[in-house]
Amino acid sequence: MSTPTLSERPRKRRAINACILCRKSKVRCDGGRPCQRCTRNDTECQYFDAVRDGTEMRIERLEAEVEDLKAAMHVVHHPVSSTVTLPQDSPSFPVHGSPHDHHSVAGSTSELQWKQPSMKINAVQAGLITWEQATCWYQSFFSGSNYLIPVFCTATDTLESVVSRSPFLFDCIISVGCRAEEGCDSPIYHRMQSRLREHLTDVLVTTQTPSLEMIQAITVMAGYTENGMLLVALALRFAMQLRLEGAVEQLMDKISTRMGPISEEEKHLYRLARVWHGVCNLELFFSLDGGKMPATNLHTTSRRVRALANHPSRTSTDIRLLSQLELNILRSNAYISIARHSRDLDETSLRSTVRDTAIELSLWLEEWSTLICSDTVAPDRPRAMTNLRIQYEWALITLYLKALSVFGNLLMTDFQREMVRSAKEAAVRHLQHLLETPSTPSSADPLSPNQPAPPMYLSTFKWAIDFVWAKCAFSVLLVLKLALLLRDPLPSIILLLRDAHQVLEELHKITVGHIAYFQILQTSVDKCEGALREHMTRLQQAHGGEVVEMAGRGDAEDDFQEYAPSEFVFEWDFPGLNLRHVPLGWQDLFVDLDSVL
Repeated sequence: MSTPTLSERPRKRRAINACILCRKSKVRCDGGRPCQRCTRNDTECQYFDAVRDGTEMRIERLEAEVEDLKAAMHVVHHPVSSTVTLPQDSPSFPVHGSPHDHHSVAGSTSELQWKQPSMKINAVQAGLITWEQATCWYQSFFSGSNYLIPVFCTATDTLESVVSRSPFLFDCIISVGCRAEEGCDSPIYHRMQSRLREHLTDVLVTTQTPSLEMIQAITVMAGYTENGMLLVALALRFAMQLRLEGAVEQLMDKISTRMGPISEEEKHLYRLARVWHGVCNLELFFSLDGGKMPATNLHTTSRRVRALANHPSRTSTDIRLLSQLELNILRSNAYISIARHSRDLDETSLRSTVRDTAIELSLWLEEWSTLICSDTVAPDRPRAMTNLRIQYEWALITLYLKALSVFGNLLMTDFQREMVRSAKEAAVRHLQHLLETPSTPSSADPLSPNQPAPPMYLSTFKWAIDFVWAKCAFSVLLVLKLALLLRDPLPSIILLLRDAHQVLEELHKITVGHIAYFQILQTSVDKCEGALREHMTRLQQAHGGEVVEMAGRGDAEDDFQEYAPSEFVFEWDFPGLNLRHVPLGWQDLFVDLDSVL
């Protein structure tokens, strides 16, 4: 809404007589009083009025107030319900603008006067932090967090661009960078978190049509909070409201019909597709490992994913995102099939599903390894390959344990015993990959005292989202539990415990502040060490001729096997924690003492 000025000016002079905010942001101003940009952003439009008299300015203010009153009355009698549709030729998504760009009535002071003005500016402008801090934390975010929440492009989402587009997104990025550099317990981080909650409340109350920046900000928040499932569902809802899935279909149409260089429109569509897939991928992670079915069914295929991976606009971060997306789709299909078998109790069909899924996962690893080795730049290739192997082993662990949970573990069949052993072997490999260094292949001993560099995967954990922390802590707890349950040779268990200690030590170096999952990991290692010490004492007593009942377990081992952190019970649904008693046969409960001592 803009009010006419008292005298018409030539159009070309409007760019010269820009308002103060448009000049400062270096964007085009239409010269209106107020201009359209300030009206959309619900900010005061000011000009350098050196030659205007006071009467003219009072008249314009009165006209603006009259228009505001008319607009407010229109809202009362005619509520606006706006939707965003995809044009057939050129989509126009609201990707530039603040979270307040899409109010049904812009500039209505009578309707929006309750809003806090601080939400229209970022944390630096509000005086919470300095520009030096913001720049440092922004760079920190794009040193690690952007790989875990892959909804950004470093070429597009620059510091200057984000500052001009969205205070919400800017504050969200800065908050995560602050967490990585200052720690979760720092006062400034808590102040930033409080500000993000204010941003989110403002969005939920005032927004009619969300912007792309809102979706990016909420997705980032979802990765670093215990309410991640709720926030990612909100981000998914906003993405559907913007019809980002339709943008993906338009992109695929252009890819299939393109004859020459890509257009700006196609680059824009790829950016929208990146955000859509990033939100869906995070929702898949939370659903598959959170004990619920995915909220959306992605209509895509491996060929479509490969087409996006080979697109000229893709980055190394996109390769990581698309590989995870395809992996999670494979996992989702397997879980649906396993759930169907749980109703039929058909072990033959279940065995076939597990075998077929394991083959698909193996092919996935081979194909994406080839793609990464041929495409990723040299400094990123080792870390990308390690991430790929860790994801593969995690998919196998959860697959085997999900299949095991179908029939329970009171009376185990040969198939179920095979699932337990396969899960333990995958967990051992997973632990080894956690400790890989750039100069050591996956088969090398990760405990070599001459390691030239810290483990690649663990060195990035100061940026890790809560899900990655939870998965790491659970995988270490699981491999130690299964090794004791299966009565692995004592030297093997000792080596696993040493590996677990090294993981703990590496994370202690980079952990800043209170991390709940770090404490879970530390407790797991301590309890396992106590159980192993008790087990070795009983073995020595038995070897010395004392009467010891080896079929049972001691108090320390019972305490370790019954250890089930509440985070793994209420926040996540990682399988295998109920494996406290595995009836594998009496002969498997005894150890060859000659091979131990």
